[in-house]
Amino acid sequence: MTHQRASAACDACRARKVKCHLTTSETKCSACIELNIDCTSVHPRKKRGPKNRYVQALRAELDGKSEQKSYGLEIIAPFPTVQQLIADWFGWIHPVAPILHPDRFLEQVAETHDSASEVSPSFLLLVTSLCAATFASLRRRRHLYAPVTVDSCLDLAERLGLWQPSNTITLERSLTIYNFSSAAHHERGIDSALSHRLFAEAAMSVTYLTYQKSTEMSFMEQQILKRLYWLVYAGQCTCDMHGRRLLVLRHAHEEVGSLLPLEISDEQLVHWCDADHIDDACRSQSFVPGLNVLSKLFLVWQSSQAIPAQTMANLQEHISRANSALADLPPKLSWTGETAQSGDFGFDVQKVNLKVTQLHIRANLLEQMNTLAKAQSLLITPNAIIEERHRVVDELLDILYHMPTEVFDANGYSIVPKIRDIGGALLDELRTGSHGRTLQASMNLDRLLAKLENLDLRPMAQTPYI
Repeated sequence: MTHQRASAACDACRARKVKCHLTTSETKCSACIELNIDCTSVHPRKKRGPKNRYVQALRAELDGKSEQKSYGLEIIAPFPTVQQLIADWFGWIHPVAPILHPDRFLEQVAETHDSASEVSPSFLLLVTSLCAATFASLRRRRHLYAPVTVDSCLDLAERLGLWQPSNTITLERSLTIYNFSSAAHHERGIDSALSHRLFAEAAMSVTYLTYQKSTEMSFMEQQILKRLYWLVYAGQCTCDMHGRRLLVLRHAHEEVGSLLPLEISDEQLVHWCDADHIDDACRSQSFVPGLNVLSKLFLVWQSSQAIPAQTMANLQEHISRANSALADLPPKLSWTGETAQSGDFGFDVQKVNLKVTQLHIRANLLEQMNTLAKAQSLLITPNAIIEERHRVVDELLDILYHMPTEVFDANGYSIVPKIRDIGGALLDELRTGSHGRTLQASMNLDRLLAKLENLDLRPMAQTPYI
């Protein structure tokens, strides 16, 4: 009698992991006959090999698309919390990052909340990124934002498909990436891999839109893109000043004029008709003049570093240029000492941002001068550098002690390292200065540290997203 192995074992033999032999004349295999049980083959066989990840990915993508239809703003947080975050963005952060039109954005939020139809995933991502940036920037107000965190916003962004390769580069997506890069920078620090990744993508997106797609945009989109361009540029220069190298957005000698945004009001941003008619009234209602001054300050910084071999003359020239950059500002933006508060919180936020940035640039160039002096075998820091250091520190203390804490909070946590860098020069003076100057440096350092202790608010550590 010949035996033939079945092409597929019966259920019992497969469960017992024994050979299944079925004769040509029998309907049962030998094992089932011996055990006197039914010989069945109804359970599906397990497929060999690894799981089909491509099919799994397609199923996950389809599941994701079906879920998006039911998403609303409440997926971020309860709507009152979302409203609080948005209100704080426009009240505190918008003055230094005027990249959204307040009325248009708030109208879209209201329509999205009231509508029964599905929410645009791209707009939902933009709102999520705004919430993340607000949470990360305003550390003293975090108790108002539960359950929102930067991690929860990043997790939601991943669920909404922010990282999908098929996503096209649009202005809305670029704004989203920039907001997330800002949130990662504030929350994870300048050396975070996530911060680098997002910041590089923001720079790449802005460059692509500026040079490839801007002619296809509306007037308002073009102006928003230009504002975003210079915010990304400011972030890159700040990283450069801290000794970090990131993707270069622009080179030192590139043309600037056509890239600067127009200094127009929000109303003109929507209803623009005359490019030759920008009066003082328009500028006085806009945060763009302050943004343009900030951009010019960083252009001074970049120019100071665009030299093969650094020289004292080059550094002195650029310190002078940094001083003159704030010389002819309108009253709302100029720092004049104890009575410098304008009564307009938004412009006070810009005023502090401009002044601290200028002081940071001056302090950085001074330290380069000091390093160069030591390399030229000067045993002590030259008097001119010491005197300029004292002026920088005195001006910083002046603004620290005459502006409320809220104004510094609105500038985000990135202002703290700038203040710390400026104060770092005092430590060098304590080590190397004469007795009289050392005493003054010690007193100034104590005053600066007292303010830093209040501003350097560090919330409890969270598990890193990446």
